[in-house]
Amino acid sequence: SAPRIQAERAPSTRKLSFKQKHALETLPGKMDELRALAARIRKELDDPQLYARDAGRFAKLSDALVKTEGDLAAAEDEWLELEMLREEIEG
Repeated sequence: SAPRIQAERAPSTRKLSFKQKHALETLPGKMDELRALAARIRKELDDPQLYARDAGRFAKLSDALVKTEGDLAAAEDEWLELEMLREEIEG
């Protein structure tokens, strides 16, 4: 029965690190910024004449959109993981 008691106590002694708490607080704002940036890039890419006018800019914006969407997905995954951990710890 001793291992069971230790196992029951373990979750209550766990807590989020300072870094994890900070990330939980700041990631939503970062995700909003990334969504806004992606929207601005998409708006510019929606111009049907952009490629004809400036193929280099079109390519640069396309690359930026891919990177921004990747960064957003990573931030969302990190936030979800931390939120699930927080809920697990807090019960």
